[in-house]
Amino acid sequence: MDINEKLTEDETVELLMDFLKLDGYNILDYCKGHTRGIDITAEKNNRKLLIEVKGARANHNSKIKKRLYFDSGQIKDHFGKAIVKSLEMKTDNPDCDVAIAHPDDESIKKHLDKSIKHLKKLDIIHFWVSKNGNVEIIK
Repeated sequence: MDINEKLTEDETVELLMDFLKLDGYNILDYCKGHTRGIDITAEKNNRKLLIEVKGARANHNSKIKKRLYFDSGQIKDHFGKAIVKSLEMKTDNPDCDVAIAHPDDESIKKHLDKSIKHLKKLDIIHFWVSKNGNVEIIK
């Protein structure tokens, strides 16, 4: 696996924002790096969309980078945290849509395949973001 094929969280944020803009969304706010907050806040047709974004590897300048890319334990840990954050966003913003985004990555898909499909029951949208800018939406 070429490490350059693995998207960081920041790269995933950038690609997803580009996709959302093309889909008619206005980007209201976003976070990159280790900034705390909602990763992407977008709006379309007076409806806000709040997105928690995860990556497949750490950013190049990360102080906590230990591996070239995330292993199964880290992938599942990050997903668990994303679910908790999404549920908190839903509670704090009941009139907004909430989503989780991941890179379209074979390892992430392998380790989260059984879980992603259950997000629909929680009314959480999921985005698979490809390095080429394509995005698959699971609602």
